Amino acid sequence: MAVQIEGLAVTYYPIPKSGTSSVKYALMALGDKHAALAADPDNEVHTHLATNWVDPFAPVYDGMGGKFTIVRDPLERLLSAYSSRILDANVLTGPSAKAEMLASFGLPSDPDLDTFVLNVEKYSACSWEIQFHIASPRCFVGSSLFLFEHVFRFEEMDKVADFLSSASGKTVGMPRLQTARHKVSPSDLSPAALAKAMRFCRYDYGFLVDYYDSARWGGIPDGDPAETSTLHVKGDPTALRDGRLVYPRTLRNFVDFLVQRPLKSTVKRVG
Repeated sequence: MAVQIEGLAVTYYPIPKSGTSSVKYALMALGDKHAALAADPDNEVHTHLATNWVDPFAPVYDGMGGKFTIVRDPLERLLSAYSSRILDANVLTGPSAKAEMLASFGLPSDPDLDTFVLNVEKYSACSWEIQFHIASPRCFVGSSLFLFEHVFRFEEMDKVADFLSSASGKTVGMPRLQTARHKVSPSDLSPAALAKAMRFCRYDYGFLVDYYDSARWGGIPDGDPAETSTLHVKGDPTALRDGRLVYPRTLRNFVDFLVQRPLKSTVKRVG
């Protein structure tokens, strides 16, 4: 959901694995609500300020001021999801995972990086937490970044702090929350896994073309247009292709892009 600070014309649209914990904490601190997070700020911040889905094929028109979001290199975001959800949180061994489905796929609950990436769709189907953290940024900010007054790169968290400080008239600190204990990098991927990861993130690189260049990792390899991607992670039940749920590319998508549609999720106001 969009997050606002009461009395301040700032609206934040969080994208998982893009600094959301840190920014939410900073926003709660501006609203003098951060004391409630003393026990476990890394996780409790999300119970106070949730991150919700939006229609990835519809632009987010909501009339709120100071709209901003933070985007991240798609490949690095995918690997961060592996680090935080698999290596750090072990979500595939927890109650939220679908153990029987995982077993039916013949996949381990503690996959190494290559195994995870090469089977990322199956792991996503087995865990809503993985699904949530690897889904396309368009699933959280809609189809157009042009509607945002500020789009920051993940590497520019200091600029986010400066922006919030300027907007609020207060000095805003940006703590580093949810920092992965186990870090992996693209260099840890085999050539096959790197190619799979880049194909999986191909639409996100198109969406973020003004911010990140896939050429940094060798570009997007050729492949089947029907191959799954981050946009397929949360499928549209109205479209079936070979038994798989996919997002349809129909006139509805084009109409939704052009027509102003209100944001369906509620706005969380802090303060």
